[in-house]
Amino acid sequence: MKGPVDTTPGVEAPGAKTLLRFYEFLDQRGLSGEPAALPLPLDGIASLSAGPAPAPGGADRPSAGGLAAGITAVPSPYLVAARQKEAALAAAPPAAIRWRELGPAGIPRGQTYGSGPGSNPTVSGRVATIAVDPGDPSHILVGAAAGGVWQSRDSGQNWTPQTDDQPTLSIGALAFDPSNPSTVYAATGEGNWAYRNLGQGILVSHDGGVTWALGARQVFAGIGFYRLVVDPRDSRRLFAATTGGAAVSVDAGTSWSLLHRDLTWDVSVAYHDQELEILLAAADGLFALRGSVRGSRITRVDLPGLPPTLNRGTERMAVTHAPSDPGQAFAFAAAHGRAYLWHSPGTEQPFVSVALPSFPIPPLVDDVLAVDQASYDWYVAVPPGAADVVYLGAKELVKGERAASGWSWSDISTRREHGDSIHSDQHALAFDPRDPKVIYAGNDGGIFRSPDAGATWQSLNGGLAISEVEYLAQRPDEADWILAGLQDNGTIRRQGEQGWSQVALGDGGDCATNMADPDVCYHSYYRMFLERSSRRGERGSWELVTPPNSGPERFRQLFYPPLEVNGPVVVKAGEVVCISSDSGDTWTQLALPPAPEGRSTASALAVPTIDRVLAGTIWGDLFRIDRHPQWSGNPRLLIRPRDGWISDLLVDPTIPARHWVTFSKPGAVLRSDDAGDSWTDVTANLPLIPVNAITGDPADPDRVWVACDVGVFETRDAGGSWSAFGTGLPNALATDLLFYKRDRLLRVGTRSRGIWEVTVS
Repeated sequence: MKGPVDTTPGVEAPGAKTLLRFYEFLDQRGLSGEPAALPLPLDGIASLSAGPAPAPGGADRPSAGGLAAGITAVPSPYLVAARQKEAALAAAPPAAIRWRELGPAGIPRGQTYGSGPGSNPTVSGRVATIAVDPGDPSHILVGAAAGGVWQSRDSGQNWTPQTDDQPTLSIGALAFDPSNPSTVYAATGEGNWAYRNLGQGILVSHDGGVTWALGARQVFAGIGFYRLVVDPRDSRRLFAATTGGAAVSVDAGTSWSLLHRDLTWDVSVAYHDQELEILLAAADGLFALRGSVRGSRITRVDLPGLPPTLNRGTERMAVTHAPSDPGQAFAFAAAHGRAYLWHSPGTEQPFVSVALPSFPIPPLVDDVLAVDQASYDWYVAVPPGAADVVYLGAKELVKGERAASGWSWSDISTRREHGDSIHSDQHALAFDPRDPKVIYAGNDGGIFRSPDAGATWQSLNGGLAISEVEYLAQRPDEADWILAGLQDNGTIRRQGEQGWSQVALGDGGDCATNMADPDVCYHSYYRMFLERSSRRGERGSWELVTPPNSGPERFRQLFYPPLEVNGPVVVKAGEVVCISSDSGDTWTQLALPPAPEGRSTASALAVPTIDRVLAGTIWGDLFRIDRHPQWSGNPRLLIRPRDGWISDLLVDPTIPARHWVTFSKPGAVLRSDDAGDSWTDVTANLPLIPVNAITGDPADPDRVWVACDVGVFETRDAGGSWSAFGTGLPNALATDLLFYKRDRLLRVGTRSRGIWEVTVS
């Protein structure tokens, strides 16, 4: 697509906020909104019938990766960039500086839809998948959205990251080998969201999750995973549900064959007596492969009321067998704007509709099973030993219990007066293999444990540093004061010995500080919503200063519009640039002239002086607005640095004519030495991936750092060449940069690995 998802005034995209963020993330990186197909032949049934795979090295061994004849895999730019960074760091001097983690490793008083004493648990960031060791219930692995695999050996009391050095930290599925739990698989690429494009293959560990090796890169590059299952009776056979279809491996993941071509959200595998049944929940329906391993056949399963094809962007389906009675199965779907549940009492028995509850989440109008973001948060699970209990994950976690009189339902994630609540947006559920009443829920707030089937909850997020940082701000006079906007976990502040705390709720967007009066600071939500604090950002000190008449019903804007502050001048921009000269009390609006490609939308801002504003757009245009003596007239269009999505702007404070501009689509850095009248491309040897932010060294105008989708890079010669900067920083998406002048600290915010800093010599 050439521009952002349609945000025509008055029109919201289907799927609400989640889908808007999804498409914006893709578009600003030049990634396709449509999932790639698996480059595999459709011979999965033949593979299933082939019996155990030959030993490695045998004459009949499938080709590595299982690519179909004549198909050439294109190397992922993220894999190439990660390898390039790895090589650069390996060649760095032994005394290279090392990044330090600042957290947050758990955020107290997190947000939920509940109220009462148990409604503000500690949160972290999005957990997409959970796996509990079948041989040791105290051993738990979680996969963060873009934060890698984390391991706990003490039932979630302590956590350690295990994959920070892997080419991608996006994790979509985890699976222990039930017959040999020392073998565990981590499928990269989170199918739930746009991080699916970061998929690079499947990680495998043979020591329980401590060390990992990446395989199947040719097959799964750019593919996202929803589910990975190890056959309980043949540990060499793996089943995958992905954005590119369903696939099977019969040699422990060495090679793969296609089971189903269409996007597949879920796979469930069970044996009823000696009969194997595989259920696939796909965009074009529910499918079953039934029979002996050597005689499987694929059939479409009728689900009353389900349309022939689901909308892959806004609808979804999940499926599971009942572990204690594998003849029983449940399917759970979002379609026609509502939730559906079906139950089959036995193998090859028809699925029958089950009535679902309808009650709101106070004080919101959303239903507990609202489907407007089903493509993002959706699952069905049945605990071991209890075929009459089913858990439904959507925005909320709903529990169903079957008795002779029928099904009873309860929302076990949000409680209004009594009891515990957990974060919304449910992504994963796992059970203790020895006690099915012990459940683990993964959602946008992290991981939570219930010892009593959802009656009470305990946060396990202490030590889990997987916050999804969007933007950063800092004071000029206190090294420990940092403000950060987080995806779905509000705005947080770090302040001295108090550490990190949540100071505002909602989706945390861009934030800023008045450097001349640093007690005054700002944070934003999605769209143009803006708040100001005159008391250091204390919780409860924020007041709304949103520019009037600036919302999406009138003007196009990004999900997180850019925000910049210089003294009393505050600027927030979309299709119009909103400027305040009195700290947000009053506002002036100046419309950006349209570009040849379409309506201009600001994607980056700079306020180099209190009399000048620069605005960069999603098309690559750069505008200058001057105050003389008022903010008025038309923004002046400067020379377009290049076509693409401008991600950040920097004006050198010591050389005001030197301007820097970064691009996320395509990844690039350009420099101007004449205030934007001409530009030089200084991307040089940077990896060819999105560049998200830029900052400079106040003591050396030729020394600049950029934050890319695989870390931070430095130039010492004004962009003539670049090198990976520092060691120890995970291969996470680096999203924002700050330089703290007094102590020469460089800070970086990352997606799903929190905030890091390094002392610059």
